[in-house]
Amino acid sequence: MKTCRPVYMLAASAIYMTLTFTGCEKDNSSGDPDTFEGMLYYYSDVAKKEIRVIDINASTPFRRLYILDGEVTLEEIALGREHHVLKAYRPSSTSPMASAKGMMIKSKVADSEWLFVADNPFPGLTGIADESWFEASEYGEGATGFVLHNKGKEEGEPVFAIESLKYPGTYFSHDGHPIQGANLLYLKPFDSPDKAPGFRLFMTDGTRFPEGDPNVPRDFDIGNP
Repeated sequence: MKTCRPVYMLAASAIYMTLTFTGCEKDNSSGDPDTFEGMLYYYSDVAKKEIRVIDINASTPFRRLYILDGEVTLEEIALGREHHVLKAYRPSSTSPMASAKGMMIKSKVADSEWLFVADNPFPGLTGIADESWFEASEYGEGATGFVLHNKGKEEGEPVFAIESLKYPGTYFSHDGHPIQGANLLYLKPFDSPDKAPGFRLFMTDGTRFPEGDPNVPRDFDIGNP
């Protein structure tokens, strides 16, 4: 009489490998990113194809408005306003910011313009620190640090909730400051990354820009080489 044990063992092995592979895929897709480069945006009106892109090429960062159509595409926006292409750096592994998975964000083509969270005149406002990478890493007790929480994908693009390292529980919002300006990039409190607004990442792999700050050490750079 023939036995089916080898078949059962093969089937069991296949199921185990499938579950293991699926589990690894889930961990990779839901974990914090190891690289970061591209434009951060979200749809403010899907029907009108209206989007808002984070623009930090100013003393006060904005949520810049665009209407997508046949001529205005995400790639065209990146080409026309290369400062919209952002890049992240992780400080030294000995830094408290690094151990907390904090990233420092700036425009890829800018020399020394780092995004930070201010508390004056109103908490939650953002600004730009014109400092070297080392000075920026020590700026305002983690004010230049941000944690990118992966919220999955929308239409193939990664989506992140972006939390302030200095003010845990506050995230980039889809709203401007009610007093200072409706278009300002502003942080608001949320109970968790799942409840915080998501920002899509348009990856500019096909759009190459020269690095703005060649003095940043390569081992501090966690973006594309």
